[in-house]
Amino acid sequence: MLPVTKARFKAYPGRVIVIALVLAVLAGNLKSQAQFRPPARDRGSLVFSLENDVLLKQDEGYTNGVQLMWITPELSQNSGSSFLRWLARINRGLLGADKTATASGDESKPEQRRAGLSFVQGMFTPDNLSEKELIPDDRPYAGLLYASLGLVKLGPLRQDSAGLAVGVVGPLSLAGTIQRWLHRTYGWTYPEGWENQLKNEPVVELWFNRLWTLVPPRISFHGLQPVVRAGAGAQVGNLLIAAAAVADLKLGFNLEPQMDTFTAAPLFNHFVAGRATRTSVYAFLRLEGRAVARNLLLQGNTFRESHGVDIHPFYGQLSTGLAYQSKQAALILYFVMRTREFVGQKYREPYFGLTFSFNL
Repeated sequence: MLPVTKARFKAYPGRVIVIALVLAVLAGNLKSQAQFRPPARDRGSLVFSLENDVLLKQDEGYTNGVQLMWITPELSQNSGSSFLRWLARINRGLLGADKTATASGDESKPEQRRAGLSFVQGMFTPDNLSEKELIPDDRPYAGLLYASLGLVKLGPLRQDSAGLAVGVVGPLSLAGTIQRWLHRTYGWTYPEGWENQLKNEPVVELWFNRLWTLVPPRISFHGLQPVVRAGAGAQVGNLLIAAAAVADLKLGFNLEPQMDTFTAAPLFNHFVAGRATRTSVYAFLRLEGRAVARNLLLQGNTFRESHGVDIHPFYGQLSTGLAYQSKQAALILYFVMRTREFVGQKYREPYFGLTFSFNL
């Protein structure tokens, strides 16, 4: 019997990514052979996202995140669904009305509006999983479970987003239960310290972001188009209180920057919406700086006594990856690295992410 190592621990999630890639390729081939045509009626998109330090043979900090999301059809007051009409009213109320005319009197294109309904779970652990006792100089064990509603207004030169998340940290998140069951089932290093996790506490989070397209995809170098965007956002709640600035660089073919934006959601803050009008392939690099006043996942419970650590008020983050978008589906693979978030942190928390969306 082979010894239990972090490499073995990471084997199973690694297969998940490989299987997802194979399914995406097979789906694209089958659709091509069947001469697929997108449905006349837009029914939105289903999105699955996974973030894990799977390929890095690490298992600490933000160790796993999973998201399931439904992105609505384009929101309109003419929709046959009363729910979608309600979302359209909320979207316009929070993000502003459509632009109807330019200064010269010419009609401008209205922004596309959508909403995303998400269900998200995140797991956070200290470095030493074998230690049963509380580790005072490392982050606490923490589980996060929430549902969220995100609203976006996507224009060619500006993309806005706002959202609300409601959930819980603590044992009710089921993060500890699920991680211990998985590790016991597959013989991975057993996480002994979940008894020291944060206490149950409801969380409510609000956010708003705005992203400007500074260099639209009008210039082409042998078919390659650059896009440069910059933005700012903030979030407030008993989970996180923070503000951020971001710069986003893309280089690829058939870029449509109005099809995606960034949000300040607690996890999974890249929102891909709408249907690409043509197949697009690109690489991206995103730089983010964040000022943090409160982080419950590091500093401990708000209303009850619990373990916590002192945070750094500023940190930076780099995200880079590759993306494929078509009329039928989108696949994004990315890598994230950030500076240290709390005082005395001895390790960094790099991780890989995968997002796969399928248009209904």
